[in-house]
Amino acid sequence: MKAARLHPGESKLRLEDVEKPELLAGSAIIKMRAAGVCGTETHFVEGLMSVSAPMALGHEIAGDIEAIDSSVKTSFKVGDRVAVYNLMSCGNCFNCRNDMENMCTQAAGQLGFNTDGGFQEFVRVPIRSLVVLPAKVTYEEGAVHACSGMTAVHATRLAGTKFGDIVGVHGVGGVGLMCIQVAKICGAKVIAIADSEEKAALAKEVGADDAIVCTDYAELPAAIKEVTAGAGLDVIYDLVGSTVGWNAMVDSLACRGRLLIIGYRKEDLLNFYPVGMLLKEGHILTSVAGCKRDLELSLRYANEGRITTIVSNRIPLEEVNEAIQLIIDRKVKGRSVITTP
Repeated sequence: MKAARLHPGESKLRLEDVEKPELLAGSAIIKMRAAGVCGTETHFVEGLMSVSAPMALGHEIAGDIEAIDSSVKTSFKVGDRVAVYNLMSCGNCFNCRNDMENMCTQAAGQLGFNTDGGFQEFVRVPIRSLVVLPAKVTYEEGAVHACSGMTAVHATRLAGTKFGDIVGVHGVGGVGLMCIQVAKICGAKVIAIADSEEKAALAKEVGADDAIVCTDYAELPAAIKEVTAGAGLDVIYDLVGSTVGWNAMVDSLACRGRLLIIGYRKEDLLNFYPVGMLLKEGHILTSVAGCKRDLELSLRYANEGRITTIVSNRIPLEEVNEAIQLIIDRKVKGRSVITTP
């Protein structure tokens, strides 16, 4: 089968012929139909994250069950359409038993991070990681929800976003577009903070009440206060992770507001003087990926038509490096997805 693998010390994936994965106990073999291309892939090719052996990247996976361990009691069967929760959690620790699989203390790893992921024609996944792909959700949409969708749901839960909140979403990419929509489902007023008119328009297209094009962070707090009648933002989802943006977010926060860190950048440390947060009694929160139920809920919203999934590029496996470069060049509006026949 074909696989796009990253080799240690290299910055491009190689398209290679490799053996189809073997069915192991507790696992299923998935025929990959769609695999999302995430900013995480750029961290691998740019060296922020590394691989110790040749490995297929791609942690956003949707496809069909080709084979499944028949000794495991499960409702899943060959031919089922599925999305994949990429964290290989143990299922037994305290966190797993309390819907916090992303904090699993004994996880075997993550598909596309330290074991072969979805940038290949077939991928082996734990049966525990399978999630039903609803009838009205395409493979491409399912793959996107397996990362950005569940991340947005998880972040919204952690932030405690509620009806009447004024929410800022800083960064209108794949995850940001999902955060806008999930916050709207919770009843919040959402203000998107974008770096171009094009992305601002896209934010409004998926439901943002307002969108600010930020070309100078020094001017952003005043712009936020203008559109919030001086109140500031109750919740800010920061998907950018830059110091200059962070300080502007602190100045834009309402009293006792919540600033949620989701995004980060290579070698960019966040430096800020804490008095601004102290005087507002502000809360700093962090969120990483999501739990299996976050993915299930995200897919349910998509199936109900409450979330629009922006898939801007459908790219064959052979062109995966070009797909990653599009993210590096900031030319993706929504998400790019690798597809196979």
